[in-house]
Amino acid sequence: MYENERKDGYDGANEGGDDSNIEKEFGKRLEEPVEGSIAVSADLDIDDVPNPKNLAEAEDELKYLKNALKNLKKEYEDSNSNYLKSLADLENFRKRMNREKEESLKYSNEKLLRDLLPVLDFLDLAIGHSAYYLEQDSSGNLKSFVDGVKLAYGEFVKVLRNYGAEAIETSGKNFDANFHEAVEMVEDSGQPDGKIIEEKRKGYVYKERLLRPSMVSIAKSKN
Repeated sequence: MYENERKDGYDGANEGGDDSNIEKEFGKRLEEPVEGSIAVSADLDIDDVPNPKNLAEAEDELKYLKNALKNLKKEYEDSNSNYLKSLADLENFRKRMNREKEESLKYSNEKLLRDLLPVLDFLDLAIGHSAYYLEQDSSGNLKSFVDGVKLAYGEFVKVLRNYGAEAIETSGKNFDANFHEAVEMVEDSGQPDGKIIEEKRKGYVYKERLLRPSMVSIAKSKN
């Protein structure tokens, strides 16, 4: 019987477990996992693993099953890590889309309000230039007309305010590049550097967002 076992390629000692016989049985050489890594095992269904016929085969099969288990554990951990990462990416995407949607709704009237500002500018200019002509008008008809324009201007400003648009304050303020645009620098104005002297065109903010900057002239010393 001992001779038959040797003819079949199996003996009790198996000379340290001959890998060539195991390779024939499992279809791939078994590898001992290197420290910090997992050896790649044969793609063999567990049900197809042959029953060991001796202790050496049992040890090699145990090694195979351990490697297979380590590979499955690593695959599970990698898959789980990728799954959690995908969940986090999806959640971040959902939050970002919600923020963009809320911001889009919040500032949905921005373009319309910006397009209306030139109309308000014309009304403002008309009122500003009316003073000279009011002095020359003795009939009083022009005053009634200007009062009507002022009333329309006031209602216009009120509508803008209701939608969240506010004029930027410039009177007595220092120049701020975040809200003002300097179009003129005046020397010897008697004001400290950067002080706003005159507003050339009104600027507006819309719900804390700059709609357009105020055009101003500012003081500047000779030095």
